[in-house]
Amino acid sequence: MAEAISPSLAGVIRSTGPTWHARLIHWAADARSHRVICLVLAIWLLNGFDLTFTILAHEQGLLQEQNPVARRFLADGPAAVILFKVGLVLIGSYPLLRFRKARITEMASLIILIAYGLLAVHWSECYRLYTLTSGGPVHIAEITPSFNVLFP
Repeated sequence: MAEAISPSLAGVIRSTGPTWHARLIHWAADARSHRVICLVLAIWLLNGFDLTFTILAHEQGLLQEQNPVARRFLADGPAAVILFKVGLVLIGSYPLLRFRKARITEMASLIILIAYGLLAVHWSECYRLYTLTSGGPVHIAEITPSFNVLFP
């Protein structure tokens, strides 16, 4: 098959190489350290969702924070809890990224990601239950505390 292609055309094909998405998939599957980086990025993304929903639920009166440290930061306002959460995630991400070539790090990253995925499902269920008890379709951005619906 290679003999059927002219040398100039073969040079063009070699220079273009695989497409960007094929290179991305190869990069992700190539080495453990790349997979750990992707897992840590996904952990950061889910942490962002958790932080957003924590702040929204707290401001709407739907959340009673059980962690005394986080409760203190929530009382100080959204900026304090954002700095607290980002700081914790930075500190927790450092060992994962520092030792990203170790097999245990890849497994630990996957376990952490699964835990945050389950937390995301929990948040989804919380808002679904709130929607059911509020008496109508509610969009997350439009939720306001309404105690009249629950306690007429």
